[in-house]
Amino acid sequence: MAARKDKTMVHILDTLTRLENKFDNMRIANATDSSSSSDFVTGTRYSPSQSSGKRNERETASGHDIPTAVRRSYQHLTVPHKVILWPSIYLYLVNSGMQAATDLQHILQEGTSWLVKREMTKHPDPLAADCRLLSYRIGAADEGYSTRTAFPSLTIQLIHEYTDAYFNTFNVLYPILNHDAFLDDTVSRLMRDGYADGDPGAVLALMVFALGQCAKEGVFGDPTVIVNGVPSGYRGGTIERPPGIEIFNEARRRLGFVVTLCSLENVQILLLQATYLEATGRHLDFWRSTVAASMACQVLVRCHPLDWATQEGDMIKRAYWACVLSEDLYHLDLDLPQTGIHTLEDEVPLPYFQEAQDQLSGERGVDERSYFQYHFLAMIALRRLIGRIHNVIHESSSTHPESSDDYGGPPVPVITEMARQLDAWRSLLPRPLQWHDYNMLDFPISNPQARRPSEPLFSPHQGSVPINHKFNLDIVTAQLRTRFYYARFMMFRPFVYKALHFPELMTAEDANYCALAIQSACLWPVSMAPPKNKKRLVPHHFTWTQNFMGILLILRMTKEEGVLKQICEGRVDEGSMEMTVQLMLEWFRDVRQVDGIAEWSWRILEGLFERR
Repeated sequence: MAARKDKTMVHILDTLTRLENKFDNMRIANATDSSSSSDFVTGTRYSPSQSSGKRNERETASGHDIPTAVRRSYQHLTVPHKVILWPSIYLYLVNSGMQAATDLQHILQEGTSWLVKREMTKHPDPLAADCRLLSYRIGAADEGYSTRTAFPSLTIQLIHEYTDAYFNTFNVLYPILNHDAFLDDTVSRLMRDGYADGDPGAVLALMVFALGQCAKEGVFGDPTVIVNGVPSGYRGGTIERPPGIEIFNEARRRLGFVVTLCSLENVQILLLQATYLEATGRHLDFWRSTVAASMACQVLVRCHPLDWATQEGDMIKRAYWACVLSEDLYHLDLDLPQTGIHTLEDEVPLPYFQEAQDQLSGERGVDERSYFQYHFLAMIALRRLIGRIHNVIHESSSTHPESSDDYGGPPVPVITEMARQLDAWRSLLPRPLQWHDYNMLDFPISNPQARRPSEPLFSPHQGSVPINHKFNLDIVTAQLRTRFYYARFMMFRPFVYKALHFPELMTAEDANYCALAIQSACLWPVSMAPPKNKKRLVPHHFTWTQNFMGILLILRMTKEEGVLKQICEGRVDEGSMEMTVQLMLEWFRDVRQVDGIAEWSWRILEGLFERR
């Protein structure tokens, strides 16, 4: 079964690789064929009714009323925030009279760095360092280790409880550790010998226990705040003192003794630290820890002799791909620099999950656990497509599909081919992961013999009782499906730009693609319950926050008179758009307590949507 699983995902990657040469050739041909915008207006024109809204859009499309600084700064903003400086949206915000809109001049001058500074201002101090576990010394210093320590509050029962919580949540999303090896090799030794300075296993275990407590209380703990009767999705502890902070502090006190080691454990420790910091809303701290993990991993891959077929080789592969996936997200959505780890992706094979083969005992728990390994492999395959969407359509395309300066229009043939590849990715997924647009909110078919639950997995609201799906089913499913719709939205987003700024050039095909972009931005599972009610477990939630900002600005423009509004009427379900606005605004109300960029964005969004 494990071999068949691995072969399936390798087939997906091979399929995408074979399409790359064809795709590159299409891009070159498209750049030649699309030297003038008239080439994109073949076929039937889209003919909306004449209105003052359309007249305003034509004036905006000319670019004469847009400051040169807008076009210049546009290229230096992360993709989600580029929507702020779309000419029509920029002028709409400036003319809105909102006090927050005056900040746009700072974005023009400084670009992305101004937005990142909002996050730095939000968290000027590190996490509280005055929380720690009670401990006592055991033994004496020997063999280069300082005196070993024991923690009476970390009982065997709690250790197993926190370990299970970690492996059933965070490790399902990024499976960088082996459950049995961790218990048999690391935990058993620590219970016998204690926690010594200079012992990477001690640091690793404490990180796992901290994340386990965070995972448990992140579902069942009290909300950090309740605003207007609505409980926060951040549960457990407080914003300043999140759950697991005492154990985490014990881990980071010892980190300095092992941080320079060039080992697999060091990479794993840094990834676990990054995971905890993101679960507590420390996005820039997460970035710095991920950078450290990626740099250590590069040294490990480049400079050490590796046998990928061994258990250790497989664990290094998992750590490598976890670094790559994390780096992609903060690079694309926060515009933070890459470390270069992605340049090794052709040298590092996909993980094989060796223990899955060793544990094929027919037990239901093993089968369910190994089922979620599909998700990790599927995310790796999807990552390649998303990278090409950004590189070819939004960054290096010679057609400038979202620029008022030398506008060439969306590269229709390229986008059409990319859409076909994205659909092929979904159709090639293992059957338990497959879904269709009409059942995107339903439970996956993890067991073909079992009946699918009648109620949906995702819904706008849930009752007061916390929902804790086994093996993080809701979070891992939401991540995969939402990332798919994110990719589809990013592919077709240039047609929304065209509808807002060049309505007279819209064709019937353009209108359909524009509507598909709006549809793809609606009702993302990650914005719904249960995930929204346990945000500490949602990986990289800054990614979704940044994208929600651009989507909400676009959805606001669908309510203005003009071609975009007419395209949505009859093509996009009004109820879905309204519910999407409600869910995403609710997300911002919540995350702004920990997210500096979201706190600033809320000042814009509140003014836009409260005025409605």
